[in-house]
Amino acid sequence: MSDRKALVVGATGVTGAPLCEQLLRQGWNVYAISRRKPSLSADVANGPLTHLPIDLTNNVAIQNCLSKLKDVTHVFYCANAPTQELRQLMIGQLLDVLETLPHFTNINFIQGMKYYGCHLGPFKVPAKETDPRVPGCDFYYTEEDMLISRQRGKPWAWTVLRPHSVCGYSAGNPLNVAAAVALYGSMQKERGAGFGFWGSEQQFNSLFQVADASVLARAAIHISTTDACRNTAFNINNGEPFRWSQIWPVLADYFGLKVAGPQNYVSMQYFTEHAAVWQAMMAKYGLKEFPYERLPRWCLGEYTAPNGRLCTNCDLYADTTRLRQSGFTEALDNRVMFLTIFEELRTQRVIP
Repeated sequence: MSDRKALVVGATGVTGAPLCEQLLRQGWNVYAISRRKPSLSADVANGPLTHLPIDLTNNVAIQNCLSKLKDVTHVFYCANAPTQELRQLMIGQLLDVLETLPHFTNINFIQGMKYYGCHLGPFKVPAKETDPRVPGCDFYYTEEDMLISRQRGKPWAWTVLRPHSVCGYSAGNPLNVAAAVALYGSMQKERGAGFGFWGSEQQFNSLFQVADASVLARAAIHISTTDACRNTAFNINNGEPFRWSQIWPVLADYFGLKVAGPQNYVSMQYFTEHAAVWQAMMAKYGLKEFPYERLPRWCLGEYTAPNGRLCTNCDLYADTTRLRQSGFTEALDNRVMFLTIFEELRTQRVIP
């Protein structure tokens, strides 16, 4: 991999940090753009990573810094922005520089299931990459059109992955479904309560999907370095959808809690009402700082209650045949993923 040099844009989030780790494990040299230097696992902490603390909204800084990276071959875009307009501006400014680099080969983007309108209500499942665009759902369409237009006739290529609910541990951005479940289980145990489900019977039994951040990272590297994947989007999940009712007993057992069924309250409501419990737990157990104040609003996301990031009234999953046919066949049991992340959160002292 010595001839491949990666630039990870947004290197401290739940997608960016695992990408840095996977690239380093596969022998890449990595440039990492983020405000803070990414916190990496011990086995790769001293790997060939160069941290670039660049403000992606500062076009002059981008030009001055990135124009010097003549050896960059592959770019992995994991940065977030508060608005679609700002995200498109950041991507456009980045491409302005990348197109001047002599070895720039591919830029990979992480989109999501909102491409198919999952946040608007029931939609066609399993979602396929060939499905028509959803009227009134321009969550990624303008960005994608810009990308296609910019690439047309150029030697470089783009690739896209569309996961839903990326899960993992990242010190830079710890908010995700697995972390929310871990906090919930820990708080219920502290309260002496059961492990009730934060939603309705319908949500408890609707199909849902998640994507482990490390699996996502390896898939991103695969499609970015496979010629047959050029200028193509791919759905991804851990291998198959699940129903919360199927895995809830396993999650409850991890926290030593009695399983309880749907409680008919939304997660946003729960985390708002019990904020004092978490604050007391942080002091009692000496836990790491966690952006708990952002958690209630994060749970809702772009959805309309009672739907949210953690569960919906309709089935939510995608067809991943195209990705498997490209040669990426890795799968992960959803139960194993949750329990592994819970253990990491305990090791990192995020939960007691």
